[in-house]
Amino acid sequence: MTRVEFRVNEVFDIAARGGLIAVGSSLHGDFVGVPRLRDVDTGRPVRVLGVDHPTPRTRRTGETILVVDRADAEVVVVGRVWAGEVP
Repeated sequence: MTRVEFRVNEVFDIAARGGLIAVGSSLHGDFVGVPRLRDVDTGRPVRVLGVDHPTPRTRRTGETILVVDRADAEVVVVGRVWAGEVP
């Protein structure tokens, strides 16, 4: 298994969405499906609700868009790094 990391570059709280929108960069690989992640600093689980559709910007920059449970707002902050295992 490879350890994949996600660095949060931007966060949006759009009321009509089911969770917080975290735009970030994947390090050491790409996600397949909905990743199981933990905040690197605290070890706290980050509940990812889904991976959003790419936008023209994210296609250009290679970023990924994750929808994260609002209950995890404490760790959905620009600059945070989340890590997880993927096959």
